[in-house]
Amino acid sequence: MSNQTNHITFNRGSGWIGLFVVALVLYLVGTRLLGDVLGVGPVLPGREITVVEGAVQFVPLVLTLWFLRAEGVSLAGIGLSRDQIVPALVAVTGFYVLLNAVGIGLVLPTAGASAIGYQWTVSPVMALVAFFNALIFAGLIEEVAFRGYLQSKVIAVLPSTIQFRGTIGVITASVLFTIAHVPRILTSGIPGTQALATYGALLMFSGLGFGLLYEYTQNLYVPILIHAAGNMPGTMGIVFFETSTLQGGTLAAYALLYLTLAASLVVVYRRVAIRSLELQSWSGRDNVKDPM
Repeated sequence: MSNQTNHITFNRGSGWIGLFVVALVLYLVGTRLLGDVLGVGPVLPGREITVVEGAVQFVPLVLTLWFLRAEGVSLAGIGLSRDQIVPALVAVTGFYVLLNAVGIGLVLPTAGASAIGYQWTVSPVMALVAFFNALIFAGLIEEVAFRGYLQSKVIAVLPSTIQFRGTIGVITASVLFTIAHVPRILTSGIPGTQALATYGALLMFSGLGFGLLYEYTQNLYVPILIHAAGNMPGTMGIVFFETSTLQGGTLAAYALLYLTLAASLVVVYRRVAIRSLELQSWSGRDNVKDPM
C-alpha cells in the first residue's frame, strides 16, 4: 500500500491497543455469560434480541468513542464527517446497481426470469427495518471499533520505516474482527447452514474487504454501508437475483466481476474525492506520541 501521508495523530501509546482489546473481550464474554438476564423483555422489531440486549450492544460504540476522545481523534478524523456521507451513498449505490446488472445478466441465460426479483426472506417493510438494524448494530458499531479505531491505531503506532503499515493494520483488524465473533458462535451457533471453516473464512475475507475499502477511500461510511448490506436476511448484499443459481464457471465469473466492481468503486471514488476531499492513503500516518 502507498505511503503517502494524511496524518492521524493519536495521543496515547501502543499499550492502548491492548487495553481496548481487553475491554472488548470482557464485554463479549460478559454479555454471553449474562445472556439469560439480557434476554428478558420485549424483542426489537426485525431482530431476534430484546430491547435490553440491543441497548447493551451500544457499549462497544461508547467504548470506542471514549478511546478516540482520550486519544484526541475526532469522528471526522476517522472518516465520519458530514461531507463524506453523500459520496459514500453514491459510491455504494452505484456499486450495487452495477452488481445487479451483472448478476442478472449471468443468471438470465441459465435460470430464467424466475430467478430475478425480490429475494429477501421477510416482507419489504421488515427488510427495511432489518437494514437499519444492520446499519447500526453491525455496520456502525463494528466498523467504528475495528476499522475506525483499531486499524487506524495499529497503522499509527508502527514505525514509519515499515513499508506495509497499511497492510499490517488491515490484517490485524480483520483477525480481531473474526475472533470477536467466537463467543457468539460458541453460545448461539453458526448462522444458517454454513460450516465453521466457511463461516470463519467469510468473516476474515469480509474484514479484509472492509479494511481495504476504508484504507483506500478514507471514508468509514463506505464499509459501514457495505457491511450492513451484507447482513440482509436471505442475501449477501442488496441483490435482486438468486445467487444460488450461479454455479461453476458462472459463479467464478460473478466472483471475479464482484471484485472488479469493488476495485472500480475505489478507483472512481479516489479520482473524484482526491480533489474534493484531499484524499490520500493513510498508510503513512504519523506515529503516536511516546508510549505510556
